[in-house]
Amino acid sequence: MKRLFLAGFAATTLLFTPQIPALAQEAAPISQAEPIAETQYGKVQGHVKDGVNVFLGIPYGADTSVTRFEPPQPPEPWGGILEANSYPDTTPQLAGNTAVFASWQPDPVPEMSENMLGLNIWTPGLDDRRRPVMVWLHGGGFQSGSGSSTAYEGVNLANRGDVVVVSINHRLNALGYLYLAGMTDDPAYADSGNVGTLDMVQALEWVRDNIGTFGGNPENVTIFGESGGGRKVSVLNAMGMAEGLFDRAIVQSGSMLSFRTPEQAHRDTLDFLKAVGLEGGDLEGLKVLTQDEIIAGLRKAAAMSSRSFSWGPVVDGRSLKYDPFTAPAPQPNADVPMLIGSNKDELSLWLMRPGSSEPTLSFQAVKGLIGEFVTEDEFEDIVEAYRGEFPDYSDGQILVAMASDVRYSANAVRQAKKKAEQGTAPVWLYQFDWETPVVGGIYKTPHALEIPFAFDTLGNSESMVGSDLEVPQKVADQVSEAWISFARHGDPNARGLPFWPSVTEDDLQAMRFNTVSEVDEDYFDAEGGVLFKNE
Repeated sequence: MKRLFLAGFAATTLLFTPQIPALAQEAAPISQAEPIAETQYGKVQGHVKDGVNVFLGIPYGADTSVTRFEPPQPPEPWGGILEANSYPDTTPQLAGNTAVFASWQPDPVPEMSENMLGLNIWTPGLDDRRRPVMVWLHGGGFQSGSGSSTAYEGVNLANRGDVVVVSINHRLNALGYLYLAGMTDDPAYADSGNVGTLDMVQALEWVRDNIGTFGGNPENVTIFGESGGGRKVSVLNAMGMAEGLFDRAIVQSGSMLSFRTPEQAHRDTLDFLKAVGLEGGDLEGLKVLTQDEIIAGLRKAAAMSSRSFSWGPVVDGRSLKYDPFTAPAPQPNADVPMLIGSNKDELSLWLMRPGSSEPTLSFQAVKGLIGEFVTEDEFEDIVEAYRGEFPDYSDGQILVAMASDVRYSANAVRQAKKKAEQGTAPVWLYQFDWETPVVGGIYKTPHALEIPFAFDTLGNSESMVGSDLEVPQKVADQVSEAWISFARHGDPNARGLPFWPSVTEDDLQAMRFNTVSEVDEDYFDAEGGVLFKNE
């Protein structure tokens, strides 16, 4: 079945069958009731859950309140044994309230503080098995979120695939991306616009240096993330400092090909300074803002900005020299295989209203998203084509599908094409299609729905997937096995799926994950006339 794309549209925030890799052999884990592992900074003690060794809140960096807006520092070594049974603190941030995420809330909820550079590990064994390592980068843009969501719990993935799962916390929003280089020559703040990403680099360096103690292979590390986490994967691909720290990369609903310019970042900085009452550029005042003042400033800056306000990395010519996948700029991680995709109805989570089958947008609003690319007649043709593609969709659901393509699916396609054009490593494309029944089914396949399928954590996700897990578990089996196969072999082909070809410049086939998954050989129709806008 053809998938209709508006693939060239600007979006800021798209004869021979090789042997299918076998499933991982059954693990022979080495565990104890209170497992102890040694890191370069000291010993840590975790616990065992369902046969998996769990370590939560291991420090990989020092308290950032001491060096606010500066690159991360290593943690102080500790004597004795550090208890690692609680998630690390979360970066100070604005609260979210999306109801379908309710079952993903950890209990207890971690406190917020600037002493949050910690990571979590789930491993089948503290031995020398050198298992594949899967490092999760959480969503929430570069503004919010943490690695402590119950959807990200690594027990099932570790057990299923005999892999080591890691999740991390790092600086976000103004604490991680306030660009001060345009206001001072002080070298301490030269990288302030990217310190949140530098935290991730330091976490990956920690994994390289320590994960062998936890039964992992530092030479087989996959980074994967959803939404903002996918954007983090995207930016790490362009960072020379991250070269050699990961070997595979998965982008889930977070393809991004460009980040903030210094000029854009400087405007964001001025907005934040105004919001906290420091218009004069008082850097010392910034250093002593309280946590409550920072959070209030984040809220006020977002509310008063007349433009789209979003924190994120800065192409500053230092820590981030180029946008990812932008030729002819050098791409330090071009040899890394990638798996890229999106969900069918990404924007339904924000555009559909509980109790209504219609979204909070109009045809005119969608036309505004793509108006510079198409004529009036072409827009009408596109609408009719979507109606033909989704005959059971209401007009409102058609609009959601179109807007989702513009904001997410098109960028996934564009990123996959650019990766294929590099010609140095394979790339695979997917779309997640299974529709959730929650809230009367109005969301269909919304943003973030695929996360518990990749982690095999449906049991933690009732508010997102419902309570009847018999059918969705079959989909989770397929998705999680594909993710594990990709982490282990660099190829997502796995038992239970049809053969899944990699993408080429001219052939963009995609796996469509559903109760019966299939390869869409016409996922992107380059000859679709006005329906498809190529670069």
